[in-house]
Amino acid sequence: MKLSNEAKIGALTVIAVVLLVIGFNLLKGKNLLTRKKTLYAFYDNVNGLMAANPVRVNGLQIGSVSGLSVTNANANRIRVTLSIQPDINIPQNSVASIVSSDVLGAKSVVISFGNATVYLQNDDTIQTAPGTSLTSELMSNLKPLSGKIQDALTSLDTVLADIHTSLDNQTRDNLKSSIAELNTTMKNFSQVSDSMKVLVGNVNTITVNLKNNDDTINSILSNTKQITGALANANLKSTIEDLHKTVNRLNAIMGKVDSGEGSLGMLVNNKKLYENLESVTYNLNLLMEDLRLNPQRYVHFSLFGKKNKAQPLPAGQAGLSGDTLK
Repeated sequence: MKLSNEAKIGALTVIAVVLLVIGFNLLKGKNLLTRKKTLYAFYDNVNGLMAANPVRVNGLQIGSVSGLSVTNANANRIRVTLSIQPDINIPQNSVASIVSSDVLGAKSVVISFGNATVYLQNDDTIQTAPGTSLTSELMSNLKPLSGKIQDALTSLDTVLADIHTSLDNQTRDNLKSSIAELNTTMKNFSQVSDSMKVLVGNVNTITVNLKNNDDTINSILSNTKQITGALANANLKSTIEDLHKTVNRLNAIMGKVDSGEGSLGMLVNNKKLYENLESVTYNLNLLMEDLRLNPQRYVHFSLFGKKNKAQPLPAGQAGLSGDTLK
């Protein structure tokens, strides 16, 4: 049996309507395929609660808001219909509150379980209590801090007033002078920093040069090591002892000279002997000069029997008369 096109269109229309109804109810939080337990809650103000908003217990969603309606023409009492999972047992003294679930202001119904042993049944009414929004909770938490903030601001105003009072002209001038000196110090520090950069550059250059002359430095160190080894192997102790003995002998000799012992001591310490020696030396020089100028006085020899005339001594010098020095 073939279906006509009209029958096919009608069947598709019915199916579409059924799916539309099911989808619409799902969007509203209703599941037509699952039987729910219905509870009612009455509020003076629902604070923007809407259908399909969640119903939670201890943060777990156990149902949703299936509808809202007014109980009288004045709309001063609103009935909220809650669809709850049938396997959830809610004590009769439980309380339902409307709260903000996020910072955007989305609402939800939160049920606080009581301790009764009798549970709510389908179409029962649950007790309600005014809910708290996230903003009100935040404000209540900030309220104790507002007094402290006010006290802190008052203290800050007092401190600023004291600072302003204490900053007389002299203090302000000193402060300006300190700031100027600080700026000068920072400039000097900048110059020192530039000098440090140059110094670091020079150190780097020296390091590079040392690295390039590594072989030469190694050779110098090797030679130094050899010299040090030779000095270590030498009998320095004996040499130092001999030098010490020589110094002691020189000290002994100088002591004798200072005390006038011996010829050198007498010569150094006896002034009369020194003057006699100086006189003898002077006369000996005159004698040698006279011998050079007048040898015939001392050697009487002539090849032809002719006597030479005596030559005078240089001016300022004593001459000889006979055998006597003048």
